[in-house]
Amino acid sequence: MRDFSERRNRYRRNRIIIFSALLILLVIAGAIYVIRLYNRTYNDYEVMNRVDNTEEKLGGYLEYRNAVVRYSRDGAIAVDSKGSLLWNGSYEMAEPVGDVCGDYVVIADRGGRQVCIFNRKGLVKSLTMNKPIVKAEVARQGVVAVLMIEDDTSYIELYSKEGALLGEKITNTVKDGYPMDISLSDDGEKVAATYLSINKGEIVNNILFLNYGEVGKNFTDRLAGALIYNNVMVPRITFLDNDTVCAFKEDGLLIFTMEEIAELAKEITVEGRVKSVLHNSKYAGLIVTDQDEKEKTLLLYDLKGDKLLEKELNFDYTCIYLSGDEIIMHNDLTCVIYKSDGKEKFRYTFNTNVSALYPINQFDRYFMVNPKEIQTIQLVE
Repeated sequence: MRDFSERRNRYRRNRIIIFSALLILLVIAGAIYVIRLYNRTYNDYEVMNRVDNTEEKLGGYLEYRNAVVRYSRDGAIAVDSKGSLLWNGSYEMAEPVGDVCGDYVVIADRGGRQVCIFNRKGLVKSLTMNKPIVKAEVARQGVVAVLMIEDDTSYIELYSKEGALLGEKITNTVKDGYPMDISLSDDGEKVAATYLSINKGEIVNNILFLNYGEVGKNFTDRLAGALIYNNVMVPRITFLDNDTVCAFKEDGLLIFTMEEIAELAKEITVEGRVKSVLHNSKYAGLIVTDQDEKEKTLLLYDLKGDKLLEKELNFDYTCIYLSGDEIIMHNDLTCVIYKSDGKEKFRYTFNTNVSALYPINQFDRYFMVNPKEIQTIQLVE
């Protein structure tokens, strides 16, 4: 009996060792496959699905969680990677502008007064502002920040997806400057804004940070930080992630941390002229040109402001943006995709105009939007 028990225990141990070894081999093989797929290069594509498209009265397109949103002056639609219509919303706007965060999309009428909030099921709420809209941004739970200007006064107002006013910031454009840009954090509680004014012939930028969460109640007018930046324009500002803000200046960028209170973490100044800026939740990027605009250099930074990539570009793009770990650029007919390490993944010249190109799975599937179709494509070697 003792020998039988020992053999049985030895058999169980051997079986566990074999299964563990096989599991480790499967994990290693799977990791190798994913790494090879992630770093693969492609030179062609196949169309998997297609949906009719029209660009009549077009406002633009948005990348939207394995879907694409097309918004125009008379409505917006969302189409998923299978070519199915997620939702179709109607409105009337003269100059629609859009933003997306998580499952929520906001479309606002720049110069008008209407704001429409959508999620995966369609229209959530339509709001009517009492002042002309400049910009609107949405957070992941449907909170919307709206920038408005009327006469010499600018307004930043926060609304819940049900339409309740959550907070506001009122400034005077003569005294405090003209608002150039705002950004809303993913949790819908923090706002960053940049204002431009001229004082005695010099450029003055006022960068403000507002906190509408519980901690913000302790600050006067919800002001959780401010910076006066002189002699250089700071026209763009954005939350990279929920606690990191990037302000793009005409000769570089400023990185702020803002878990609750904003603090300047890093300032980066570059030589040359900033032609384009790009950003997502992982990176901030600059396209810098020389004075003749003959040479273009891509500079990519992480959330701490450390430079990850410096790459010369040999492509005349009309649109460039970041998605995940990819830099995507295109002009009317040709697209180029780089990985964040600078490796070229895909370069192709289509036989129809390219309106938008968005990744679906960060590997080999994309939305390729042209004036006649929204296509789901798969890249091939």
